Parts: sequence; C-alpha cells; structure tokens
Amino acid sequence: MRFSLRLKLTLVSLLLLLIPLIGFRFSDIIKKDLVESRKKTLLFAARAVSSALGGRTGLFDREIFHSLDPAKDLYIYKLTNPMRLNGKTDDWQPFLSEARTFGREHILFVEKNYNYTADSLHFKHLVGVRGKYLYALFLVTDDKIVYRNPNSLRLNRSDHLQIGIEDKNGKMHRYLVTTTKPGWINGFLMPRYRFAAIPLRMEPAIQGMWEETDGGYIIELRIPMKFIGQKLAFAIGDVDDEKERTMTCLIGTAATESADKLGWLLSESTTIEKLLKSFDRPHSRVLIVDTNQRIRASYGSLAAETSKKEKERTFLESLHAKIYAILSPLYRLFTQPFSVNIVTPRPQPTTLDLKGIKEGLEGKSSVTSYFPKEQQVEIMAAIVPLLEQNKIVGAVVVEQTTNSILALQNKVIEESLTFTVLAFVIGGFGLLFFASRLSSRIRKLGNQASRAISSNGQIITTIDPSPASDEIGDLSRTLSSMLDQLKSQIEYREKMADNLEHEIRTPLAGISASLKNMAQEMSDPSPRIRDYLDWALEDIERLETLLTAVRDATNLSEALAHDFKEDFDLSRAIEMWLNHGWKQAFPGIDFVYNSPQSPHMLHGDPARIRQMLDKLIENAISFHTEETPIEINLRQEYDFLELRVINEGTPIPQEFETQIFSSMVSFRQQKGTRPHLGLGLYIVQTIVAHHQGSVRASSLQDGRTGAAFTVRLPTTVTPS
Repeated sequence: MRFSLRLKLTLVSLLLLLIPLIGFRFSDIIKKDLVESRKKTLLFAARAVSSALGGRTGLFDREIFHSLDPAKDLYIYKLTNPMRLNGKTDDWQPFLSEARTFGREHILFVEKNYNYTADSLHFKHLVGVRGKYLYALFLVTDDKIVYRNPNSLRLNRSDHLQIGIEDKNGKMHRYLVTTTKPGWINGFLMPRYRFAAIPLRMEPAIQGMWEETDGGYIIELRIPMKFIGQKLAFAIGDVDDEKERTMTCLIGTAATESADKLGWLLSESTTIEKLLKSFDRPHSRVLIVDTNQRIRASYGSLAAETSKKEKERTFLESLHAKIYAILSPLYRLFTQPFSVNIVTPRPQPTTLDLKGIKEGLEGKSSVTSYFPKEQQVEIMAAIVPLLEQNKIVGAVVVEQTTNSILALQNKVIEESLTFTVLAFVIGGFGLLFFASRLSSRIRKLGNQASRAISSNGQIITTIDPSPASDEIGDLSRTLSSMLDQLKSQIEYREKMADNLEHEIRTPLAGISASLKNMAQEMSDPSPRIRDYLDWALEDIERLETLLTAVRDATNLSEALAHDFKEDFDLSRAIEMWLNHGWKQAFPGIDFVYNSPQSPHMLHGDPARIRQMLDKLIENAISFHTEETPIEINLRQEYDFLELRVINEGTPIPQEFETQIFSSMVSFRQQKGTRPHLGLGLYIVQTIVAHHQGSVRASSLQDGRTGAAFTVRLPTTVTPS
C-alpha cells in the first residue's frame, strides 16, 4: 500500500488527538466516580423508604401484601381511554399485551370422560377501572357456541360467565351472565351454589356486550365499583351439546361459590403513595413491588425541571454558543445523547421485570440500570427488600436517570474536542502547508523521472536538476546525472553492434576467400582435410548470417520511418500468410487459426506486420512441444485489435516477462542449426511500438503449460 508524504505528515499531526483522548479518559473517570456516588445515594434512599414503610404496623395487611396467589389474584389496570361497551378491543389499548391466558391449569370443573383441548375452551382476560366502574374483557376461544334457550330459566345450560364478588361489607354475591344471541347482556343474581341454574333476579347494573368472533366470542362487561370489595373471581362455563345442554368444562380465575376461594383484587395503594410523598426526591421515582413483582405503589417523576429563563449572554458565552453550533455534528460523534423530556406515564399494576428484582425479593440489595422503550435515556434503579418483622413482603425500587452524569461527561468531551479543533486549525494547517509544498516538489521530480523513460525502456529525455540545497535538490541532481550516464551507455551499446558488424565483416570476407582459394589449390586433399574446410566455410556463413541480422536490427528504426502505411484486412492477411507462407515453411507444424467472421481492418505496413508475425511464429515453434499446435487468435476489443500467438511448451519465468523484448536477450536452452542473438522479439517490440501498439509475454493460465504473446494494435494509428 502506497502512502504519500502529505498523508504521512497528516498522520503525524494526528498526535494532536492525544488532547481529546486525555479528555475522554478524564470524563470516564468522572463518570465512574459519579455513578458510584449515585449508586450509594440511591441505595441509601431505598433503604430509608424500606425502613419507614416496614415500621408501619398493619400497613401491609391492609394493603394485601400477604398470602398473594398469582394464579387467582386479579390486578386492576388504570384505564386511560374512554370505555364504550361495544364488544371490541379498541378501547383496551395499550393493555392487551398484559392480558392473562386461562386454560388447562385453571380448570375448575370438567365433565367425566370429557377430552379437554385448548381449542375447545380457553380465554384471555383483563380487568381495569375507570371512574365509578370496573371493566372486564374476556377473549374466549370456543369451538362451539351454545346460546341460552329463551324458554328456559336454567341459565347454566348454555355458554356463560360466572362472577363471584365479595362486597365492601364482606358479603358474598354470585352472578351469571349469558345470552340468547349476540348483543347486549345483563347479569343475573344467582344462589351461591356453583351448579345453581335458576336466578334470583336480574341485576341491570351489571351490563355489557357479547360479540361473536371467528374462533369464539368476546364479552365486555361493566360492574359498578360500589358492588365490589377486595375479592373477585370470574369463570367461563362451556356447553357443547344443544340437546343435552350440560356444562362440560368450567375455567376461571378462581372458584366463584365462596368468599374464601375468591382472588384478591389488587390495585395501587393510595395509602402507601401518600407515605412516599415524604421521601420526595427531585428527578427520581419510588416504586413499591409485592412478592409477585407487581407494582403496588409509585410516586415521583424522572422528568427534568423546567428550564429557567435564559439570562443575557456575555461576549464569551455568545462566542462559545456559536462554536458549539458549528461543531455540534462533531460533538454528536463522540458524546452520548440522552432524552431531556422523559415521558413517565403513571405506572400500571403490572409485572416489573428488572434485573435485581428477584434478588431483592430474596433479601439481596442491588443497583441496576435499564433503558425504557423508545426513549434514549438510562435509568439507574436501586432495589432493596421490603421487610415487615424480618419477613420479606416486597421490594423498594428507587429510580433516577443518569442525565446529569452524562451531561457533565459530554461537557468535558466537548471542551476537549473544541480545543483539539483549534489546535488542528492552527498547527495542522501549518503542517499540511509544509507537506503540500514538500510533496509537490517530490511529485514534480517523480513526473520528470517517469517521462524520462519510455514504456519500452528507452531514455527519451533528462531530468532538470534542481538548484535547491536540500535533500530533494540533491536527489534531483543525482537522478539527472544517473540518467545521463545510462543514456550514454545505452547509445554505446546500440552502436556497438553496428560497429562490430562493420569491423568483423572485412576480415571475415578475407578468411572466407582464403579458405576457398586453399580448397582450389589442393589437387587431391584427403577427406579429413575436405571436412575441415567445409566446416570452416559453414561457420563463416553462419557468422555472415548473424552479422546481417545485427545490421537489420540496428537499422530497423530508421527503415520504419520510410515505410508506407495503408488500411488492410488483418484477418484475411493472416489467413493468406498462414496458407502460403508458414505452412509451407514449417510442414511438420500444426497451426490453429481462430479466424473472426467479419473483417478486422488495420492501418499499418502489411510487410512489417508480417515480419513481426514471422518472428512470433518462429519463436513459438522454437519453444513448442512436439505434436502440439501453434494457436493464432485475433479479436477486436473496442478500438484495438488483439492478436495472440500461443504455444504449448516451456513457460516464461515471471521475472523475465518484461526483459524478453530487450535487444541481445535470449533464454534459449536448446541449441539448433540456426544462430540466435535474442533479436527476434526485439524486432517484434520495435515494429509494434512503431504502430503505436503494445506487446506482452505471459505463461498460460488455462491449465496448459506454455507461453502466449499478446499484441494490441490500434485500428487507427496517428502519424508518429
């Protein structure tokens, strides 16, 4: 991965982040200390409430904290919506999720040989109070509804609701609700015996609605609060046979025939709430929970105080406010938001399921925290057991938000970030300016170095040495001197082959003539002498061939400048060269040419393109494995023609893929009859560059072993 100098200096400037990191650490220490202090304060307050309530003799007996039975006790919800007796559940929101289900575990009676299933009978139940009435809702699932016979006085011979009430004087009353059809219903006062069927009289004050549903029916009922004392029970009776009309099953909250079997009717304790007023703490709430984890009393609010009237700001305060407004998006990334306006609805008598409640009911004090639903605020709660004569009757929960702690922590973080931003603006700007100046000089030097060398490794220009007396100036002068020396060496190497060819050809011609004259002067040389002369003449011929190849390679660039370019169909030209040239020259080689269907036009010199292909074909044949074909592929890709020559055989080492096109470079390991100086691929590269194309060599990647040479030529070539 490459990192620019500007980026490195920027990273160094990030050391300024130590400032907010120190602030973060300091704020964490403050928060931990304040949280520990808050825990101790809440525990102290909770223990004080527990001691005060535990010292009230008879308080928990009067408020029904003893002998609670969660299976049959009923909890009254404080209904907030206007209640309409319409047999619908709309008015019962949002309490429907609190509805208890009564089924197999709550069977009070079942007929012998009756096979009870949950689908045959079960119901969900809610009870609440609003104004002078107690409202009850029953969502009954019944596989078969049997209504009352209008001509019969026996009310228990149809599906019905039994009600057991103990009034304020401790007297037991039993009512039954049934109907001949869906609609308005009333209660009937019944004898106390469970199976009593004939009512004593109708009770018009007990009224409601009976509505059918897909799987059963809904009963919505209203009972005056003056009828009800401290005990109450409901039971649903099920009749399935319209002929026999015998009750098959009775499921209820508790038995309805006697006062001692009824369940307690629990509600919020106004007495305890009055006592809690003396422990009023700002921004805190006290909850009293019974042994069934039901909230029985609460007092206080978690909402913050109303803000005071804003006073006139000083100049520094106004400046700070403007900076805060500008940097507020940054503050939000690091500070912890919280809700200032906390919605604290009046707690309902429902289960309080907090971590530590069960431990508190077992006698262990603890402090926990939680986040209310849909509110971005953390509430810390201290939980201690509520004792009466060393007996646990409930738990005290004192709650308070952590807003004040978070506000202080956020303030420390905001101040640290503000100072850091100012340090970045002043010090960071200077570092970035220096980095930009330094990197621009280095980039300029790098661009000069990249332009000095062409893609084929030729040095085409030099680097302007910088007059600066620093390290970058020294580097530019060193690179300039280095390129000048390399250019001189390259020019010497390129001219050396031409000079050697000129110097060697004259003595070589003399040696050849002398050997021929020697052969003519000998009248009858021995066979051995004749062989020596033939071998010497053959080697001289090979040397002349090599010198000719060297001359052609060194003069190729000058010759290309005088070539004539034209538009021609490369696909058809390759097919013609293949059939009339390469197949004739290499009769034992199998060629595979994937010829395109449409013409592929190229602007260039056909003779030079063939010379280039001749070298590639000869190279492929030299390295191919016997009985494997030479593959030629041609395709058009956008504005380029891509030509590939593939042979199976020796792969090209990866480190040689870029060097193989250099002059006088060869990696041949086998020896042949023809001389090789590593000029064939150099000629290929030179011709391709003259046509403004590119050539590359690579090993095969398709599972075969061999090499592929890919030539890309533009379809239209601008004058060079």
